[in-house]
Amino acid sequence: MLDVLGAEQAWEVPGAWLTAVRRRLHGWGQDPRSLRPVRPDAFAGFAKGTPAAVWFTHQVAPLLAGWIPVLHGEYADLGAELTREFQRPTYRIGGAAHIVRVAPTDWPLQVIAGAQGFREPNRRHAVEVSRDVVAMFVDAPPLAARAKALTDAFDRVLADREAIHLHTSADYQAIVQYWRTSALTDAERVVLPELSGPNAALRYSLNSLRDAHAKLLMTIPDEYAGDFAQLMAGMILAGQLTNLPPAVAQILGPAAQDVEKAFASARTGFKPQTWLTANTEWLARAVRHDQRAAARTWAAAATRVSMHLSGALGDAPWPDPQIPDLDALFRLLDRDRRPVAAVEQAETSLSSAWDNAQSTTPAAKAKPAELGPVDYTNDPLAELDSLVGLESVKDSVRKMVAEVKTNLRRQELGLPSHERARHMVFVGKPGTAKTTIARLLSRIYHQLGVLEKGHVVEVDRSDLVGSSTGTTAPMTAEKFRDAIGGVLFVDEAYTLVPENSPGDYGLEAIATILKLMEDHRNDCIVIVAGYHREMQRFMESNTGLASRFPKLLSFAEYDTNQLVAIFELQARYKGMTYSDDVLDVVRSIIPPSPRGHNFGNGRFIRNVLEEAISNQATRLSARDPDSLTEKDLRELLPEDVRPPMSMRAEDYLFQKPGT
Repeated sequence: MLDVLGAEQAWEVPGAWLTAVRRRLHGWGQDPRSLRPVRPDAFAGFAKGTPAAVWFTHQVAPLLAGWIPVLHGEYADLGAELTREFQRPTYRIGGAAHIVRVAPTDWPLQVIAGAQGFREPNRRHAVEVSRDVVAMFVDAPPLAARAKALTDAFDRVLADREAIHLHTSADYQAIVQYWRTSALTDAERVVLPELSGPNAALRYSLNSLRDAHAKLLMTIPDEYAGDFAQLMAGMILAGQLTNLPPAVAQILGPAAQDVEKAFASARTGFKPQTWLTANTEWLARAVRHDQRAAARTWAAAATRVSMHLSGALGDAPWPDPQIPDLDALFRLLDRDRRPVAAVEQAETSLSSAWDNAQSTTPAAKAKPAELGPVDYTNDPLAELDSLVGLESVKDSVRKMVAEVKTNLRRQELGLPSHERARHMVFVGKPGTAKTTIARLLSRIYHQLGVLEKGHVVEVDRSDLVGSSTGTTAPMTAEKFRDAIGGVLFVDEAYTLVPENSPGDYGLEAIATILKLMEDHRNDCIVIVAGYHREMQRFMESNTGLASRFPKLLSFAEYDTNQLVAIFELQARYKGMTYSDDVLDVVRSIIPPSPRGHNFGNGRFIRNVLEEAISNQATRLSARDPDSLTEKDLRELLPEDVRPPMSMRAEDYLFQKPGT
């Protein structure tokens, strides 16, 4: 399965097509006349003497889907899949996650660039090789439009005496300029906008996002989505920028003033995760209402613009958080997709391979079944299922959902419902996804109609307890009011009743919460969370607590295999690659069970990954930046993985349960 974001649907990659391409690459590899690489570092990872055609296939396969393509599925790394026979190291990439690639605006000319030092016949051969590689993808539906436009342009160059003379005699910058101004027709520039240069690519990205946003808003109105200026302001703030980049402002023209006003208005109290979640829920509604194509187009356009804003097109790091939340979007699309059978017949014709695959798989073109306005099993439950471990928690959530749905049906039939308080206690160590589950539950209950807004207000002692008499109750009441229509999540709730402090103001906060829970019985769900032992003391601190919180979810500590799986998942989300040797090192630095009382679990693994990426950056900084390939920048090596320096000392000191 190859899912190209922005296309209407995913496509099954026929085994026959893969076989035919690999056979052609093998033929090129055996041909002594094949153009060979000019610089060894440009072909890092490939066997010595690999032809330029093979390397170029590896490069262009994903980029024919778009110059900043978002790829997902089994063949997300299509280039590596096609050229694996020629690559020396083997490494994992993509998996069930997505891959975002960023290309230079002259990416179709890389073989031509590498042949600059060759004589005229070989420079012409470089053009022919480029054309022949691109032409292989004309028969691949997700890549066909761009491949066809590029093939036609190469054909015109080869047929034009002056154009081919330019390519065989001029310096490379003159060739690039020719492609930006003269090589393409107007129709070809529409599907290959980046070839006209960085400014043209940025203009195209902004215009496509403006159009996609307007169309999606017209079809699926949303009060939180806002207009284009508000969208741009949110993207700038979520990307942690301090202002609108000058290049963007210049292209927007007068509209830049609207963006700056929206930016000034939104910056106070802006929460990136809340904003991203709202976007995802909007896209979820679009998918449920059969607007998948519009949602995909919007997400593809937003991804391109976010890459511009982050500076990832240059040397800046990849944006975090990613805008939009592509992982959540693909889970939405995966749940709304019918399976497509693969065709594994041996064919030599690339065109017939695709034709045979499509003609024998009518489900690929079948329109997905219509969904009603409310889908109780949409994205939040899909996200829940995708989490590593937590089986008992997942089971409890499913039971709660079933209980709500059953009671809703009872009400429809005029039968008495069996409602009970939905407030909960979460117990478990740090980093075991307690906050994540609280956010998912809020969204689930919102979609079920139980909660009006479905947001989460996260608080701790400092948000609820004042420093003097008469300040605690108003502070607590304000936070509770903020949570009405959603969930009030009280982290480390046991700190409200510190040991041996009978007159602590935290007791007043608890009493205020209990009263407001009674006053707003159906308007807000309160979740209190913390360690097992401390939460038991908390529940015993007030006689009314136990009866108000009938549901307890216990979050088990992750075992070593689950922690390694979390490392793999997070590494893929960040676009990093790794070998089994890297995973072995990760496994070796995870403390053995029983682990310390404050061991960070998922947070520990996140720190390990962040430290590994930092160590990789330090390692690569010793090399010439111009020699670094995409593989270098994405590949983690075993020596990069070390215990994170930022980890708290108790993670190492306490190797037995308890403190």
